[in-house]
Parts: sequence; structure tokens; C-alpha cells
Amino acid sequence: MRKRRLATLALILALAFSAACLTHLSRAKRYYAEGQAQARAFQTERAEAYWLKAREEADRECRRRPSAQSFTVRGLAEANLGRWQEAEASFLAAFSFGFGDGKTWASDSALAGLAVSFENQGLEASALRLYAQIVDDSAFEPTLMLAAERRTNLILAGLDELDAAGTARTLAALLKTLDRLVERDFACGFYHYLHAQVDGHLGDLRRSYEEAVIARELGLPSEKIRRDNDNQLVYCYGRLVDSLPEAERGALTAAQARWAAKWGWRDVRTPAWKKE
Repeated sequence: MRKRRLATLALILALAFSAACLTHLSRAKRYYAEGQAQARAFQTERAEAYWLKAREEADRECRRRPSAQSFTVRGLAEANLGRWQEAEASFLAAFSFGFGDGKTWASDSALAGLAVSFENQGLEASALRLYAQIVDDSAFEPTLMLAAERRTNLILAGLDELDAAGTARTLAALLKTLDRLVERDFACGFYHYLHAQVDGHLGDLRRSYEEAVIARELGLPSEKIRRDNDNQLVYCYGRLVDSLPEAERGALTAAQARWAAKWGWRDVRTPAWKKE
């Protein structure tokens, strides 16, 4: 009888341990999804905390029950945290377990990590070449969005060193790149935000305003970017109101009033987050 009880207890403990192990992947998926939700709500710190938890749980699953899923979830969490070298290793492991895109995602992560390293070391020309390659070839969203943002920012920051003709050529080429990104994924508000920034530099205030409105409606990846987009939108609106003929001015003012009401702004020029 005692042996039977011990055997039963051992079986119960084994099953409980097994069940506990099986929950790591489901926890990792849940934490990762929650991190994505927090990011969409502009809660960057909370998002990163959830991605860290997702990475920890996925890592436990990788050590105990390695699989394509566990390594992929770990890699996704690492990519969102900007841990590109670790993400590369995770995606290569996922590929070895049968995840077909793992090798490509690993390559994209390696390029992103190298580009960021070059940029941090002041090697901006080398970083720009890598960012351009990612933008042209990558379909992996974390690296693609990183490269699109960093490349756009580096190019805009370097305009002061160019003459008028060089500035025009550079902005025209950049705009073509952003046009392609928008065509590939029109529902990505972030690409419209970048487009609005470049339109503003080109003096195309109408297009910049419209792209900023689209970006606001589709959603942006962080509170900082959303506020920057709001500022661009308000700037373009103010300039357009001062320059448009009366009929067009009235239509624009009415449209902006509707958008401001929808977004909960205090008035057509004052976002809710802006202090008095």
C-alpha cells in the first residue's frame, strides 16, 4: 500500500512538473502579446517589461522543451527589445527546428545590430548603407521599421551639409523610398509619419498635413512619435490656414475641427497632452 501511494505521489508530481513546463511557452506568448498591446497604447516601459517576461519564459521553454515556436517567441521579444545579436541566435535556432523564415529573420537582425553599432560609433555612411539594404529587402517588421526611422533621421540630419540642389535630390530620393514603404503597408501609421516629416522639409504642407492625419488615425508606435506627429500636423495646419484661399481655408478649418473633436483635443491647435 505504501509503495502504491509513493508511486501515485510520484506520478502526480511528475505530471505537475510536466504541466508547469508546458506553461512556459503559453506564458511567453501571453506576455509578448501584452507587450504588443502596451506598445500600441504608448506605454513603452510597460511594453518592455512584458517583452522581458516573454523572453524569460521563452528561454525557460527553449532549455526544457526546445522547439521552433519557443525560439521564435524568444527572438521576437529580443528584437522588440533591440537585442539584435541575441535575436539572431534565437531565429537561427528556430530555423534549425523547422521555422522557414528563421534564417531570413536572423540575417535581418544581424544587419540591424551591425547598422546600429556603426551609427553609435559615428560611422553614419556605413550605417546608412545597411539601413538602405534592410529597407529595400527586409519583410521583418521590427528591423524594417528600425531601418526606415534611422535612415530617415540620418538623412534629414545631414541636410545642413548640402546645397539647395543636393537637398532637393536627397529629399526626392528619400520620398520615393517612403512611397514604396507606404505602398507595401499602407496601414502602417509609422510610414505615414515619416512621409509627413519629409513632405514638411520639401514644403509640401498639404501632403504633410494629410499624411500626419493618416498617421494619427492608423496609430503610431510610441507616445514620443505621436506627439511629434501632432506637432507636425498643427504646424502644417497653421501655415495652410494662413495661406489658403477663403473657400479652401473654411473646408480645412471644418475638417480640423472634426479631427480635433474626435481625438479629444482642447481646440484645433492644442492636443490634449500639451500643457497650457
